[in-house]
Amino acid sequence: MALPTCLASADDTTGLGDEVAYLQSHATLHSLSSSSGQMVDMPQSNMASQRSQGQPAARLQAAQPFAWVHVPKCGSSLANALIYLPGVCPNLPSGFRFTELDDFAMYADILVDEWCPGSFSMKGKIRFNDHTGIGGSIYASSVKGHGVIMLRQPEQRIMSGYYHNQHSWPLDLYDGRYAADPLAYAQVLSGCAVRMLTRPGIGLGVEHEEPRGPCGSSHEPVSVVEVTLAKQRLREGFVFVGLTEEWDLSMCLLHAVFGGSCLASDFSDTNPGSNPSQEKYDVSELMGFTDVIDGALYTEASAVFSEQLQLYGLSYDACRPCFKEASSTS
Repeated sequence: MALPTCLASADDTTGLGDEVAYLQSHATLHSLSSSSGQMVDMPQSNMASQRSQGQPAARLQAAQPFAWVHVPKCGSSLANALIYLPGVCPNLPSGFRFTELDDFAMYADILVDEWCPGSFSMKGKIRFNDHTGIGGSIYASSVKGHGVIMLRQPEQRIMSGYYHNQHSWPLDLYDGRYAADPLAYAQVLSGCAVRMLTRPGIGLGVEHEEPRGPCGSSHEPVSVVEVTLAKQRLREGFVFVGLTEEWDLSMCLLHAVFGGSCLASDFSDTNPGSNPSQEKYDVSELMGFTDVIDGALYTEASAVFSEQLQLYGLSYDACRPCFKEASSTS
């Protein structure tokens, strides 16, 4: 499957602005993905630069206010890990945990405004745990240097979304009809992560409810320029990049970067899908379809993740103290 080659203009609704001219001239230097995971002429990981700040407390202070870019079906459970980082939510009620999806709708605004003052960015209407895109001015004003994100293998994310009430499916654009099968769903919802990193749009985090945000709206095809821009933003703008498939190591990395105790709630699933056994979804229902767009971004995220594990000296063996600490908490 080839990506569209038409490139966005500087004055269109994607909000890419003056970055497009620069990226257009460099797009041919970058492949969408590579077996080595290397990039050409891309910025150093923001996390790598933060390593020089020394202690986790200093990195944590510099990273706030956090801007959690929540790609659908990549891990709502990250919320519990974030709110218990040291000092992030000083007014949090003792023992509070998100335990199910409905908790977010009930507590999200209270959490940000009252329980965690100044700890999470609200500029550009990035609500805690929603699916808002960071295109336009949002990336520069709210996310760069403060972003946190979990990313998931694209076909697994698509299957999870399909079996979670067809998450983000734009019912109104299809006269109230759902996708006929996973393939039809994938053809509309593919490229979701790249869209969120490059396009604006407020997503409430509620399936099928307006506004839908970048993932569930009708858009022009994703361009090579946008893929390159998403990779760039991931590298230079995010202080934490985790992988859903490597959840345990991701939580260990989060604490290595920002400190704090490893808790049992870091590893609990607040929003389990239809595959609670954690076995991978059978993607044969996609009839060979692959999300090339998000696949390129996931390859980059995997490279960043591996680099950070190496930078902080982490592995499953090295993280045993974290896992043991978490198992002793309730």
